[in-house]
Amino acid sequence: MQHHNPSDVLIIGAGISGLMAATKLKESGSSVTVLDKGRNHGGRMATRTFDGAIFDHGAQFFTVRQPIFQTYVEQWSAADIIKIWFESECNQSKKHPRWVAHQGMNSLPKHIAKNLDVYLSKEVIKLSYNHQKWTAFCQDGTDYSGIHLLITTPTPQTTRLLETTHFPLPSNMQHALQNIRYEKGLSILLRLNDPSGLPEPGGIKYDHPKISWIADNQMKGISNLPALTIHTTSDFATATWKYTHDEKIELILDEIKSLMTLSIKGAQTHRWGYTLPINPNKEKSLTSPDLHLTLAGDAFGGPRVEGSACSGLHAAKQITLAI
Repeated sequence: MQHHNPSDVLIIGAGISGLMAATKLKESGSSVTVLDKGRNHGGRMATRTFDGAIFDHGAQFFTVRQPIFQTYVEQWSAADIIKIWFESECNQSKKHPRWVAHQGMNSLPKHIAKNLDVYLSKEVIKLSYNHQKWTAFCQDGTDYSGIHLLITTPTPQTTRLLETTHFPLPSNMQHALQNIRYEKGLSILLRLNDPSGLPEPGGIKYDHPKISWIADNQMKGISNLPALTIHTTSDFATATWKYTHDEKIELILDEIKSLMTLSIKGAQTHRWGYTLPINPNKEKSLTSPDLHLTLAGDAFGGPRVEGSACSGLHAAKQITLAI
């Protein structure tokens, strides 16, 4: 088994919440290690390439309302990592521009992670807490330790990990883990032969029983080739969860026919088991100073990218006070 030197803080989850927490903790002088079971950073800030086209197939954009998040957004904009895709809808009184990353949404978490110690493809299968130190044991035989543990994964995954420690959690953490529920999601990615014909700016939210969102990634400015991302409703994603790839695509294409005419070259799908928290916790994060344990993520910050990011920043502040 390969061991690594303990960090001040060990973070499980390299989505925007974990990465922002790591960034803030590093700025405060703490040593931080971040683990993620996936092959890429970012969680739902996901981008895929196939048949020469580029698709954002998770979070489509983000907005900014909180000053603490605005500070980082200004830095990313100055570094030319992000840009404004479009302003708020015309019927909204307050303007909240929709921000996207120039090279796809996943390029933003990759940029954030550049100066952090992030280890990908590290599936944590067991946790232990001994002698004031947390240790995460990974599927590949490696282990990582930290004085304080921050978990930012969806709460069902967090629960499974913490159950491996076999000790009781504080009641507020137990309540959060037991009660937060998530919607399922499904993304349909269509590589087109011709431009989609969507009206500017290339993103439409639908009030439809099966389709909730359609975005043109070429109009968005991340793909040189025509590429559509379709997000289905949670009800449709749940009802068709075990359907085959082809069955899901066929059902959605039947619905699309009534909305637009498309010439399709190829199609892919992606299932999201934990798309959005239905009932996020009212606290931005939860910390147990006695256990040196913090929980954060969209289950606490809410479903928007900014909410997840601010949850991570809030967690970092609480951890700094605790260590």
